[in-house]
Amino acid sequence: MPARPTGTYRLQLHTGYTFDDAAAEVPYLAELGVSHLYLSPSLQAAPGSTHGYDVVDPGRLSEDLGGEAGFARLAAACRANDLRLVLDLVPNHVGLVSPHNPWWWDVLRHGPDSRYAGHFDIRWRSAGNGRPQV
Repeated sequence: MPARPTGTYRLQLHTGYTFDDAAAEVPYLAELGVSHLYLSPSLQAAPGSTHGYDVVDPGRLSEDLGGEAGFARLAAACRANDLRLVLDLVPNHVGLVSPHNPWWWDVLRHGPDSRYAGHFDIRWRSAGNGRPQV
């Protein structure tokens, strides 16, 4: 298994194409000479998300895609076929509208004193109207 990618294949995950769907394609992709699967998005998005980039829990794999169990099956298929996984994490894409994002809602409750305040780009004292800017 090459440490450096020699042939990547990007898989765009969504509710109609899950970790298990990707795992089913792994043997075929390995036969083609793919060395690395490039996956995105994979983290827990807002309920009903159609694209998956409105992440509400960066510490959890998407339940809509199969959760940890589905990801484990994909990882096992990759290991069995000598493929590696590359996860594309987009930290500046988060779901803010839904109360399912505990980090953001903690910031709304506690302001700059929130333990998660440093995870967001917020100007707490902006010029002009004095309100914080995100």
